[in-house]
Amino acid sequence: MKKTNTINLGSIIFHIEEDAFSQLQNYLNAIRSYFSTSEGQDEIITDIESRIAEIMQEKKISIITSSEVEDVIAIMGKPEEYGDESDDAGFTETRATPKKRMKIFRHPDDKILGGVCGGLGAYFNVDPVLFRLGFLLTMLIGGFGLLVYLILWVIAPLADRASDYLEMRGEPVTAETIGRTVASKIEETVSNEKNKTWVRKILAGLGAIFGFLVEAIQGIFIVLGKIIKPLIGVILLGLGLIAAIALSCFVAIATGIGFGGDFLEINYTLESIFNQIPVPQMFVLMGIILFVGIPLFQLIYLGLRLLFNMAKQSNAVKGTLLSLWIFGLLFMIFFGFQAITFYSESARKELDIALYKVSSDTLKLSLNPHEYFYWDERDTKIIETENGEHRLSSNVELNIRPSQDSLFHLNIEKRANAGSFYDARDFAENIDYHFIDDKNSLSFNQFFQFPIDDPYQYQEVELTLLIPVGKSIYLDEKLRYFIYDIRNIHRMHDRDMVGHIWKMLEEGLVCLNCEELDSYYETRDFLEKEKEREVDRDAQRDIKRLKIEFERAEREKDRALKIVDEKRIRVEKERIEILKKLDKNQ
Repeated sequence: MKKTNTINLGSIIFHIEEDAFSQLQNYLNAIRSYFSTSEGQDEIITDIESRIAEIMQEKKISIITSSEVEDVIAIMGKPEEYGDESDDAGFTETRATPKKRMKIFRHPDDKILGGVCGGLGAYFNVDPVLFRLGFLLTMLIGGFGLLVYLILWVIAPLADRASDYLEMRGEPVTAETIGRTVASKIEETVSNEKNKTWVRKILAGLGAIFGFLVEAIQGIFIVLGKIIKPLIGVILLGLGLIAAIALSCFVAIATGIGFGGDFLEINYTLESIFNQIPVPQMFVLMGIILFVGIPLFQLIYLGLRLLFNMAKQSNAVKGTLLSLWIFGLLFMIFFGFQAITFYSESARKELDIALYKVSSDTLKLSLNPHEYFYWDERDTKIIETENGEHRLSSNVELNIRPSQDSLFHLNIEKRANAGSFYDARDFAENIDYHFIDDKNSLSFNQFFQFPIDDPYQYQEVELTLLIPVGKSIYLDEKLRYFIYDIRNIHRMHDRDMVGHIWKMLEEGLVCLNCEELDSYYETRDFLEKEKEREVDRDAQRDIKRLKIEFERAEREKDRALKIVDEKRIRVEKERIEILKKLDKNQ
C-alpha cells in the first residue's frame, strides 16, 4: 500500500499518494514559475489552486492518485502549452477539453448598484444596458422589477475570483485563462477608476452599503441556521420515529399481532377488506409500507443528516426509493378503490315493537351487564362468542322521541354496508339485538350479534325509544355513553341527562329533578315563556306575510289601472279614426 500525505489545497483537505503529491507539487511550481513576472501573481496561483481543488472534489474520491493528478493537468493545461492562438492550435490533439460551466454571478467591474445587470449581460452575452432598461421599466410599471433585482442581488454571489469571471461568461477554466483574466481585471480596474464619474461613485457607494447589509443579514442567517439546524433535525427525527411506530402498530394490528386485536374495530375492517380483495394480504401490507414507509424513512434520514452532517443520498438510491414509492402509490390507489366499492351501498331493516308490558308512568332505563362490554366505554368493540358462531359488536346508540299514541315503543333500526344493496340488506337482516322489558323497567344490551360467516360491513343498530306524552323515564348513570343526540327543552348535553327523571311533554323532554330547576312549576314558567316567544315569532311571520300580500295587491292594482288606461287610449284612437272617415265621406 502506497504512503499518503495530507495536503491543504484551496482551503480543502485532501489525502494524496506520495508520487501523486510530487507530481502535483512539480506542476504547481511550474505554474508559479510561469506566472512569476505576471501582475497579480498571488491571485492567479490562489485561483488556480481553488480550481484544482474543485476538480478534485467533483471526482468524489477518498485518496488522490497519479491518475487524478494527470486528469487535472490535462484539464488545466501545462505551462509549456500556453501561448498565442497558433501555439494553442498545435496542442488541440493532446490537451483535454475542459467542461464549460456557466453560472450567474454579480459583475463587480460592470455595475451601477450591485452588478446584477452586468452579471446577466455576461451570462447571456447581451449588453447589460438592456437588462437595466428592463428592470427600470418594470419598476415604473408595477414595481416587481425592484423585488426581482433585490432577490437576484441576494442569491447571486459576487464574481470575486478569476474562475468566477470565466464561469460567468461560459469560458473554459484553465490555468492560462485564469492568468489572462486576472491580468485583464487589473487593467479594467485601473481604467474604471480613472473614468468613473461622481454619479457612478455615489451609486457604487450605495451599492457597497447595501452589499454590506446583505452580507450581514446572510451572516446572521448562517449563524441562526447552525443553531436551528440541529433543533429541526431533532424534530424531524422525532416525528419520523413516532410515525414509524404508528405504522408498525398498524401492521401489527392488521396481521393480528398483539394490541388486543380481537377487540378493535379496525382489525375486523381490514380483515373484511383483505378477505374480499383479489390480492394476498401480504402484498397489500407491502404496498402500504412502501407508500407510507418510504416518506417516513426519508424524514428520519433528513433528521439524521441535519444532526450528524451525513452525506446526501446518491441519485441511484433516490431513484430506487422514488420508483418503489410510485409503485406503492399505484397499489394504494387500487386498494383504496377496491375498499370503497366494498362499502358503497347501504341498507337498513326497521322493527317497531310496542312495549305492552310497561304499565308504569315512569319507565327506568338501564344497561344489561356483560363481562366484555363496559358502560363507560364509547369506542366500538367487537368480540367473538365462545362457541365461535357469532360476533358481538357494541356499535349501538339510543335516541328518544315522543310517541304518537299512548304506548311506549322501541324502534330498532339495523344498518349495514356492502358492495351491493342486496348484500347490505342481507347483512342488516342477520343482525340480532335483544332487550329486557317489564312493567316499570327497560334494560338494553350494549351489543348486537351477527353470524361469524358475515364479514364486518360496518353493521350498527340505532334504537329509538318512543315515549307517550305525559309519561316519564329515568336515565340510569350507566347510559352516559349509550344515549346519543337526545333533544330536550333545556338543551342539556346527553351525558348530563343521566341520573335524572325526564317527562315527555308536547314540547319535548323536560327534567323534573334537575338542580338548576327548583320545581316543576318553574319548568312550566319556562315553557310559558317559550310559548310567548313562539307567539311573537308567529305574529312577526303574519305581519311579514300580510305586508307581502299588501304589496302584491298594490302591484295588481297598478297593473289593472295600466290596462284600463291602455284600453281607454285605444278606444279614443278608434273613435278619432271613425270620425275622420265620416268627414271624408261627407
